[in-house]
Amino acid sequence: MDRLKKALVYDRASHPERTNATPERIFEVLTNVLAGKADQHIKELKTFLPSLRAPVTAEQADRVIAYLDDARLSKEALNRITEQLELSEIATAEAIELHHQFKIPVSHPEEDIIPVKGDGCWIMDTKGKWYLDTDSNYSATNLGMANEEIAKGLYNQASTLISMKEDRIQIARSRFLKEIHTMMPEGLTQFYWQNSGGEAVDKALKIAKAYTGTTKVIAFKNGFHGRTHGAVAVTWNEKYRKPFGLHNLDWVHFAEFNNIESVKQLVNETGAKIIILEMVQGEEAGNRPATQEFVDALWALAKEKGLVIIDDEVQAGFGRTAVKEGDWFACMSYNVVPDIMVIGKSFGGGYPVTAVVTKKEISQAMKYGYDGSTFGGNPMAMTAALIATRQMRELNITGNVVKRSKQLMAGLKAIEQKYPMVSDAHGRGLMVALSLGSAENVAKVQKRLAELGVKASLSTGPYLRFLPPTIISKGEVNFLLENLLQAIDELD
Repeated sequence: MDRLKKALVYDRASHPERTNATPERIFEVLTNVLAGKADQHIKELKTFLPSLRAPVTAEQADRVIAYLDDARLSKEALNRITEQLELSEIATAEAIELHHQFKIPVSHPEEDIIPVKGDGCWIMDTKGKWYLDTDSNYSATNLGMANEEIAKGLYNQASTLISMKEDRIQIARSRFLKEIHTMMPEGLTQFYWQNSGGEAVDKALKIAKAYTGTTKVIAFKNGFHGRTHGAVAVTWNEKYRKPFGLHNLDWVHFAEFNNIESVKQLVNETGAKIIILEMVQGEEAGNRPATQEFVDALWALAKEKGLVIIDDEVQAGFGRTAVKEGDWFACMSYNVVPDIMVIGKSFGGGYPVTAVVTKKEISQAMKYGYDGSTFGGNPMAMTAALIATRQMRELNITGNVVKRSKQLMAGLKAIEQKYPMVSDAHGRGLMVALSLGSAENVAKVQKRLAELGVKASLSTGPYLRFLPPTIISKGEVNFLLENLLQAIDELD
């Protein structure tokens, strides 16, 4: 019962991150574990827990424990009750209401599940139900939703040196630099660390402008580069740009993706020297890969015209889009090296860290004072990055992606052949999608998948997108395909 007491009344020495449990959460957990049998217990507990959302006192917690002990619940039930209270002392409804009350509405809060625990490719919600995660937090948690080694490393680092400004030489970053170069495309040796993808895109644009001495940029229709000011300026969808007066800038021009003639025309018309692209267009295009012919032609054009190419691999990098072992970045799978590359999301194993990587010559265009960052490349981020990238190599993530990609695509193609409304299964590595004919069908299938234990939140119009953790197993891919088949089969 000591564990239960600490779950109800937080122990600051061991869990300073918690608060005391609320009666609302206690009642919710009892319902989760005991179902209909919980009603009588809740009725009795309410006699001394009258306020749903007032944190319980130590005295009230003792009374709850005494009551549950007298109720003679099974050991298994008590363990489940304790575990769920340990994972969250706040009820689902209150968590949702707090977000609606205090969060600036820049996105639609996903309320269908409230995750509290991860285990590999799986996440558990506040109700105690497990789901196979096929989103990877937009490709940020490629190594899974919890990682004991990263947790231990972060604890050790936070216990010794939690932060340090970007321009201070530090040991955590030095450790990372000793190992990361083995994963990078040849010639990309100069790093500038950031905290988010959009932030890193902004810095990449600054570096390219400083190096070329020009401002005009060619981006691509259906491209997405983030939501910071500079990143959204080169993002195609006008609804993201227009509210901020970024929809008619004279320095950004959009070419047709996979159409080299469109690029050539804009280069000739504008004199632009900077090109930014995703090798696999994600959010706005439904995980649409570039063709090899287009990439080859684009690099040839850049060589001819002296253009600088920025390759945005915030989602596509670190094995996500591998087509052969060793393809740590999409550009490697296309056998090209960009002038500047933006990397992010997954190389912190879920901890926020991104970077701009470029060639020595280009990096020299940046001078002291041109930019700066308080938290970029901080010791915590570098510790997470070291451990995560080391694990990626040890686990041969690119090899697993190649195998699981073939398995997943074969399954999607089989589904495509079976149902007339399903078409256009495509992708690269484990960045894939298929059309279900309409956004309405996608919403229905996503809802049914959740009921079946698969969390698939990503979509683009009629396309259902999948970015499962790159550690996903053969059995887990089969689980995804079996439940996807059932969900589609049940469409009206």
